Amino acid sequence: MDQARRLRAKTDRHPTTIAFASGKGGVGKTNVCVNTAVGLVELGQRVLIVDLDLGMANVHILLDAARSQTMVDCVKTRIPLLSAVQKHVHGVDILHGGSGLDALVQFSDSDMQFLMRELEVLTDYDYVLFDMGAGATDTSLQFIAGCDEMFLILTPEPTSLMDGYAYTKLVHQQYPDLPLGVIVNRAQSGEEALQCFERMEVACRQFLKKTIRFLGYLPDDPSVRKAVIAQVPFYTFDRKSDISWRLERILTTLTGTPPRQRHFMDRLMGNLRRQWNRV
Repeated sequence: MDQARRLRAKTDRHPTTIAFASGKGGVGKTNVCVNTAVGLVELGQRVLIVDLDLGMANVHILLDAARSQTMVDCVKTRIPLLSAVQKHVHGVDILHGGSGLDALVQFSDSDMQFLMRELEVLTDYDYVLFDMGAGATDTSLQFIAGCDEMFLILTPEPTSLMDGYAYTKLVHQQYPDLPLGVIVNRAQSGEEALQCFERMEVACRQFLKKTIRFLGYLPDDPSVRKAVIAQVPFYTFDRKSDISWRLERILTTLTGTPPRQRHFMDRLMGNLRRQWNRV
């Protein structure tokens, strides 16, 4: 049994496992992953983030959490994986993959057997979110293949669409049955987000014969920058912001839980903020 099948066998019976991926860096993938996790916790779900973004691992920075032991540390020293999980950081648990995660491809059979046994810790959660690095490696593809679904994070820029399609094509060629959802980040409007998704959807349908689904979009919101500087998830920083409300729509798509209704003043202030930022 290959690594992907073994990962799936350990995870798909209990938690919902989602890989957050992007074709290029700088599209806000980690921020989307972190805030999705925080939003799920607010809905009463138990959530673990596994930070596998090797080049720019910054889940701990966004959540103002100190780095801890890593998955690789645990495997190499035979320390229980649970000991490396940071508990209740803004309600979310975190597991760092480690800067040496590429060593997974050189793990011995006994190393892999140990890791597979330890991954049973994931059954304690309702959702396990994998924050993948930008681009694809053999190691990251093994983890993606073990997940229930991949969420591709795009922005409306042509480079993001081009790299996102190339990433999707690579994953599809190896794992054609893996479901794919798309979140458009930093959109100026719903219309722009939908146009972005439609370009990706047409390319996937025509050239890959693959169906993808639109999960929603997140607007280009000034509260995100303020939240990052404060090292607080934007969903915690300002629950009344446009981006927090849009995140709730995505969570509705994911969980079926109805979003809270926006009151008149919330909508008015959101519109005024958008106009102010364009001046």
